[in-house]
Amino acid sequence: MTETTQHIDFSRAGEPLDALPRCSGVYRFFDDDGSLLYVGKSVDIHSRVTQHLNEGRKPGRHQRLISQVARIDCQLTAGEIGALLIENAAIKSEVPLFNRRQRRLRSLWTIQLQPGTDGFLKPVAIDFAPIGARETDTYGLFASKHRITTTIHNLARDHALCLRVMGLDKGKGACFQHQLGRCDGACAGQESSHSHNARLLDQLNRQRIAAWPFDGPLLLAEQTIHPLEHQPARQFHLVDQWAWHGCFESQEDATSALSRPIATAFDRDAYRLIYSAICRGRVELQDAVTQQPLVNPLVAERQAAP
Repeated sequence: MTETTQHIDFSRAGEPLDALPRCSGVYRFFDDDGSLLYVGKSVDIHSRVTQHLNEGRKPGRHQRLISQVARIDCQLTAGEIGALLIENAAIKSEVPLFNRRQRRLRSLWTIQLQPGTDGFLKPVAIDFAPIGARETDTYGLFASKHRITTTIHNLARDHALCLRVMGLDKGKGACFQHQLGRCDGACAGQESSHSHNARLLDQLNRQRIAAWPFDGPLLLAEQTIHPLEHQPARQFHLVDQWAWHGCFESQEDATSALSRPIATAFDRDAYRLIYSAICRGRVELQDAVTQQPLVNPLVAERQAAP
């Protein structure tokens, strides 16, 4: 635990709630034996734990949880993004008893769009490497190639896309689905590649895993204007290829971590949190090696969009 962690003995009545911090962070519930029961996060730990206690008065899962709590550890953060990232990593690595289990897939597939000579984008199933450079956009994470085929077929059925121009239906000329009125006619020259590609992308973008838009590892700087006691005013998240490599109290600590071997695998939940934070401009961006500020390409891209 870091210096931003508070330990609260929950067994002494009256004291715990007053001692809980009223700022952002991650909290952990432990039982008498020190076993981890639950990991949670909040922008106001005091308020969230109070909710747990109130919910614990009713029979059910929450009551079973609260009845076993003997100690609460509160790891304070400079903001909500740090709390979200730390909670996500803690649930998956520390496996608390009462948190919902995170399902891990041993092998993953994803969709890559390859342009055809006819101008139509072809969805192709490729292995998803959990570690490595993310040089192109891909779409979705799937347990098998069959799941990808099923997904594309469902998209074609629901949005009048053409399996033939996407390379998933053999033959020439108008496809059978067009004859049934279920394809908008890209295969019969009645829809342009631009229109068909745009409709396909519109659906797949909901599952897009963006290419890494930076030349190297990144620091996401998060700060709070009025930190409370023991709360860090500023923290730095080390990120590379969308993988989160930890939260640090200083730029120097984050940069020194680069000298140690790092092989953190891609995590879909962490990706969504990081992408959202950068896209919404909620963090300052710095080059992790030089510590120089960087222009946020996702914000600039959004502002330039019509």
